[in-house]
Amino acid sequence: MALPELGTVFDNQYKIIGSLGHGGFASALLAEDISSQEKVVLKFPDLAQLGDPAVYERFRRELAIGKLLEHPDLPTALFASEGSPPYLVLRFVEGRPLAEILGQKGKFPEQQAVEMVIHLLEAVEYCHRKGVYHRDLKPENLVLGPDGHLKILDFGIALMEGVPRVTWRGFSGLMGTPEYMAPEQIKGERGGARSDIYAVGCLLYHLLTGRPPFTGDNPLAIMHQHLTSDPRPLTELCPRLPPGIWAVVRRAMRRRKEERYGSALEMAKDLSKPEKVDLKWLNAPDSPLITVLTENKVPWGIIIGSVVLGLVLALVAVFLNWHR
Repeated sequence: MALPELGTVFDNQYKIIGSLGHGGFASALLAEDISSQEKVVLKFPDLAQLGDPAVYERFRRELAIGKLLEHPDLPTALFASEGSPPYLVLRFVEGRPLAEILGQKGKFPEQQAVEMVIHLLEAVEYCHRKGVYHRDLKPENLVLGPDGHLKILDFGIALMEGVPRVTWRGFSGLMGTPEYMAPEQIKGERGGARSDIYAVGCLLYHLLTGRPPFTGDNPLAIMHQHLTSDPRPLTELCPRLPPGIWAVVRRAMRRRKEERYGSALEMAKDLSKPEKVDLKWLNAPDSPLITVLTENKVPWGIIIGSVVLGLVLALVAVFLNWHR
């Protein structure tokens, strides 16, 4: 079973214009609705995983989320078919992929980056109030619209309040980008509102500096930094940046989720008035979530071995629990 090809008319209604990409469990095509002559997005579950009941559960969940959310910076589900193959029809969100822009220009001017994130947080707050948690906010899932707002795409692994866990047989490609994963997600927790806030903190850091707060040669190295390290201060990389902005990022990226902002709206308010932000977050200790007891003079070989074992266990936990 193959996806419809460019230029063909699918299901007697949608002319295929192009491909919008392939993710861990779905492919998206740009199409024109022949009846309305409007652009739409056709989203197809991964054809190789159609035998997995979880694929259909994700399919139904994304449809439910799309019908629940009505916001100009979010996709809206228009229709769903459980035919062969099953597919979703989503409102097309105009914009240029943020990952593509960052790849070309590197970073954004301070004021523009902050304003973009404030609008993004307003959309995130709307989602959270509806009981929807994206859990995979990153440049690849955002587009910059003509109005200067970041538009959120791909709610394929989003969590809805009160919805039971979804268990997957296959996990290849489903983890997302580790540069934006909150520590609790790395440890295997489901993730929620404060996980999205952590990801937005990482995103703002990236927009201002041209790079994520943590990078490495492999996912394990990056995840280890999220659990144990502090990012290089923004005030060193952006000398003219108000310290209040750095304080906002530091609070959003606290390793312990209880220490982060209680809501996306609270973070947006601080970003809009950085001169009033409490600067205590610049110097507040942020304890690693992987702790090593050195006071008893444990040999370094054992210490390193324990850390490596912890990372392996954390990775296994991600694979087992990431898509609940």
